Amino acid sequence: MKQDIIDYLTGKKILILGYGREGKSALDFVQQNLPNAEVTVADQNPIDSIDVPTIIGEDYLSAVKDFDIAIKSPGVIVKDYLDEEQKSKITSLTDLFLRFCKNTVIGITGTKGKSTTSSLIYHILQKNNKDSVLVGNIGKPCFSVIDELNPETIVVFEMSSHQLEFIQASPHIAILLNIYQEHLDHYVDAEGYYNAKKNIFRHQEKDDILIYGDIFQHASHEELDAYPMQKIDIYHDINIPREFIKTNLIGEHNYYDILAASAACEACGVAQDDILNAVASFNGLPHRLQYVGTFKNIKFYNDSIATAQEAVISAIKAIGDVDTVILGGMDRGLDYHILVNFIRGSKVRNVILLPNTIESFDRIFNEAPRSQILFPVENMEQAVKTAYEVTAENHTCLLSPAAASYGFYKNFEERGADFCNLVEKYSHFE
Repeated sequence: MKQDIIDYLTGKKILILGYGREGKSALDFVQQNLPNAEVTVADQNPIDSIDVPTIIGEDYLSAVKDFDIAIKSPGVIVKDYLDEEQKSKITSLTDLFLRFCKNTVIGITGTKGKSTTSSLIYHILQKNNKDSVLVGNIGKPCFSVIDELNPETIVVFEMSSHQLEFIQASPHIAILLNIYQEHLDHYVDAEGYYNAKKNIFRHQEKDDILIYGDIFQHASHEELDAYPMQKIDIYHDINIPREFIKTNLIGEHNYYDILAASAACEACGVAQDDILNAVASFNGLPHRLQYVGTFKNIKFYNDSIATAQEAVISAIKAIGDVDTVILGGMDRGLDYHILVNFIRGSKVRNVILLPNTIESFDRIFNEAPRSQILFPVENMEQAVKTAYEVTAENHTCLLSPAAASYGFYKNFEERGADFCNLVEKYSHFE
């Protein structure tokens, strides 16, 4: 595989588009394996000194026209800033890995649940002594494991829509958990996001497998039927009774994540009883319906990963006794009517609103009668202080923002950690 990628890149004038984690991994690969390559790094933001030419500034995308190939990082927003000829030059670490990797790759995507499902699959494979690695959106660039792969190594690859946007190959086992409205800031329109997600199966062949869940708001049965791979419907084709599943994960959505993980691991030769034994020892991931603790007779849950309103709805349903929910963050122009209407009809009494989506939520909440009390705040510290003041004893305060963290935090992990720290801090205050 490694030599195939080297051969593909040899002789090409290479642009590395974006210098985040994947951009750095791409540059490392090129410098280590193609020492004579003509390579340039382009990014909107300043780059610390590196020993290759750089193109910096607002117009950095226009550099694509001057190169044979552009290796794009997931965070680079292309939209319609480039024409079709320029877009045809774009590849990515994900695309190159899928094109040339001969190992079994399990690709997992979905608006929600992909990190939990990816980590669960990896956990099951490890518990059953399957040689496997976990890469992708969960934090480890795929190129960083190329030298670790043996022929039998199974690659568990969490894939974001940004990583899928320009791929020309699909994984052998593709899991598409769900498609909801999300990341509209990254695409020209919602269709761009939906199409990026569906790329996970668009290049599959007859011997490949697609495991799919809640996708038919944005994909039809006829669309799936046009592709030759084996198709497994999470809701109808996987027969594991709920009473057989012992798990630390809560919520209906996690039950279906477990079914998806089970189907993928069975396809890799793990017996169902061994899968279920491994599921029982999986503790979940931080910032995903994470129980923070009970303080002053209030239960606190950190669901900072929840940037889609459907994820918030699932979280409130899963916990069951949510009295206070903390919403808000970066305003991406999402329509929050589905979430607001759900909360309006729920037992949630208090809604704490973080900037800069306060105005959007306030407007929708006030379109119809409501019993909830809205508490606009300026930051997370005020949100936690307010939660301690208003949440009923023996009930739950849930951070499940339905919004991205950017502009306020580096990522959702930092936001979740801040919430947890503040919960602990104000537990000591009277």
